[in-house]
Amino acid sequence: MSSLPFEIVTVGGGLGGSSFAGAMARKGARVLILEREAQFKDRVRGEFIVPWGVAEARQLGIAAGLKECGTVIPFVDMGFGPRNLIETTALGLAGVSFFHPEMQETLLQEAQRAGAEVRRGVGVTNIEPGANPAVTVSENGREERISARLIVLADGRGSAGRKRAGFTVATDAHPFQFAGVLLTGVCARQDMCTFVFNAEFGLIGGLVPQTNGRVRAYLGYPTDGDFRLQGAEKLAAFLAHSQKVGPQFQDCYAQASSLGPLACFDGGYFWAEHPYREGVVLIGEAAAVSDPSFGQGMALTLRDARVLRDALLADSDWDRAGRDYARQHDAYFQNMRTVCGWLRSLFQEQGPTADARRRVAMPKITEDLSRVPDHLFGGPELPMDETVRARFFGEC
Repeated sequence: MSSLPFEIVTVGGGLGGSSFAGAMARKGARVLILEREAQFKDRVRGEFIVPWGVAEARQLGIAAGLKECGTVIPFVDMGFGPRNLIETTALGLAGVSFFHPEMQETLLQEAQRAGAEVRRGVGVTNIEPGANPAVTVSENGREERISARLIVLADGRGSAGRKRAGFTVATDAHPFQFAGVLLTGVCARQDMCTFVFNAEFGLIGGLVPQTNGRVRAYLGYPTDGDFRLQGAEKLAAFLAHSQKVGPQFQDCYAQASSLGPLACFDGGYFWAEHPYREGVVLIGEAAAVSDPSFGQGMALTLRDARVLRDALLADSDWDRAGRDYARQHDAYFQNMRTVCGWLRSLFQEQGPTADARRRVAMPKITEDLSRVPDHLFGGPELPMDETVRARFFGEC
């Protein structure tokens, strides 16, 4: 055991940082969480954890907390009618939705109760990988350098720590944008999330019910230079384009009003190539950002937290454990990227080639929905060999 005040410093107190820090604190580790926000604010982010992510939450010991601040969602509609997730997934679990700031507050408090020390309203100005990794913290005009056995960067898709620590990033950009807004007055089932792809227009519509009558509405759309759905003045356009997605969206917004910002961001992927180096490890969207069209970001974040925890507990050599985590992360992230690429090429892409692909595949899928790979709900360990791919595209 190290004589340093903290064995682990986690930069970021959101879903990944708090769940990992709490899990390690419960195992007796001395953990410090650095969170820049004194109070969490609403921003457009994912707010539905799919069943395989709920399974990860159970292993991390946070599932009860998520359900306490959120809503259990047993049904999903992806354009083929309501699907009971408990009855039709191998895990036999429902999904969970929540208001993101409430979830962050819940998990940060749980980590603190587990024994992690929390400092809020602080900025991190430097990350030092090496034999004695350290962070430099700025608080009230004073800087402090803090060393630890391991620095965990969980500071999100725009991670400043990732850049400061010298990680290289690969990208796989897609010509789509994804917008979201928090609404009230939406006519939608409170026990069902809706995610519908409209290949004719290249649109994706989403409805995620939350507590207190709130619904997070999403719209994915092609980047064609004609418009960008961001800012309060674009709400009417957001709702109008959403109604094109399908009948599920035709009348549900008649009484809707906004409760928060309307914001959008680019689709596609970017990821650190091997998210560990010299005592610094990346988890969550600091490690890899997935295409928001498929809702896998939070499940992948919880997988990162659980896999890193297990690697550290299994090996007293934390440098070796960090490298083991990174290898596992790279494998399951790329598995999900591959399968989501299949889904995107069939349900989202535009043009004659994509249309021809759909003419072959969609009649067979309509007759047998089991042709669609179920990784979005079942996780990256499901089979994804050539037979699975060929069956999905109607080639066999």
